[in-house]
Amino acid sequence: MSTEALPWTPPNEHVVQLLPAGKWWDAVRVPQALGEHALRLLGDATGAVIDDPLDRRLNWLIEPGAARQWDMSWLPTVDVRGETAYIDVPPADRTEGIGVHWRLPLRYDRYLTDPIVLHTALRIAAQAALGPREERRTR
Repeated sequence: MSTEALPWTPPNEHVVQLLPAGKWWDAVRVPQALGEHALRLLGDATGAVIDDPLDRRLNWLIEPGAARQWDMSWLPTVDVRGETAYIDVPPADRTEGIGVHWRLPLRYDRYLTDPIVLHTALRIAAQAALGPREERRTR
């Protein structure tokens, strides 16, 4: 897969690298079970997803700053990583294995997930797993 058109470069070696969030993307880290449900709900609307099987988390990439207004206090297991945070990013061709890999491959034409669609999928997945939760409104 060619990643030449990406505004950033994933690792091109055979090792996972820590890359900064907040510049090209923010990362939304979701527990594996909740993430699997959200992934099914998103279907083709998802961008690339990083699977961290050792940490049991799925990571979506979204536009930098897009989740600043999210109130995730109702679901504290979801973690939005932006400026000052780093996440493990695998090489573009690592799509399987026991370590960090791309669950849904990185594509230059669609690597970010729409944050509104992702937030909605996470809310639906959480309600299905945990029952209704109170979400504070931000103004």
